[in-house]
Amino acid sequence: MNKIGMLFIICFFCNVSSGITAAADSSQGIIDAGNLITKHEDYNSSNTSEKTFTAHKPNYILIYTYSDNDEGRQNYETKFQISAKVRVLSVYDWAWYFAYSQKSFWQIYDEENSRPFREINFNPETFIRSGMWSGFRFDLGYEHESNGQSVETSRSWDRAYLFPYFENDYMAAGIKGWYRIKEKEKKTPEDVSGDQNPDILKYYGYGELYLTMKIRSFNLGSQFRYNYAYKKGSMKFDATFPVISKSMYWYIQYWQGYGESLVDYNNNQKNIGFGFMFTR
Repeated sequence: MNKIGMLFIICFFCNVSSGITAAADSSQGIIDAGNLITKHEDYNSSNTSEKTFTAHKPNYILIYTYSDNDEGRQNYETKFQISAKVRVLSVYDWAWYFAYSQKSFWQIYDEENSRPFREINFNPETFIRSGMWSGFRFDLGYEHESNGQSVETSRSWDRAYLFPYFENDYMAAGIKGWYRIKEKEKKTPEDVSGDQNPDILKYYGYGELYLTMKIRSFNLGSQFRYNYAYKKGSMKFDATFPVISKSMYWYIQYWQGYGESLVDYNNNQKNIGFGFMFTR
């Protein structure tokens, strides 16, 4: 894959995100021209909107990310995520969704080894989203996450979660707590049907805390995970601000800790990347 391939990926994101953004918008739009406060129309109106297909998690591409990992791979790569949900049932202002997210780690700068995708994390889920009361709402769901790799690097887990959150024109905050669905133990190290990562909660903990500040058209976001018993966790900080259109933003992301990808769930590292976000 060469520079033309990278250009294709960016163009693909632009086209897909434009469609998702159009589906998620309400009549007010994403940006209110009167005060330039970012609107999260997806959270506020997706349950009762005429549209059933909307963005779910952020859609972005980090064209260049640098990591201090020492896992025998290149320290710089491209990372991107695609995510969407479809509403299958709506009752008053409550709704039931199916969603799919996919996060990819692409060693595009490793020309010597044919620029491989070192890992892809697949994340289907289903959840019920409540109505909103004065900015408060919650999601109750079940999700699976895996990377589809061979035995030595295979990772997967299933969890039920509750995600209450609050959002207004100036901030968004929430805490996502989960319960891992247990898998059977491996009979042998080569057993493909047994649990490939039985200690994942040691590094991921039992929940995530989110906080986003909206400053005019800028968003400053953060995410924290921590297991107090083992003193392990992670933190992520990011910033987005408009490029030209309301469906494309400059994106900077910093990660420190465990679990930036499934194969790295027990690998402590620091990453920083920059690129573009298309739905936030």
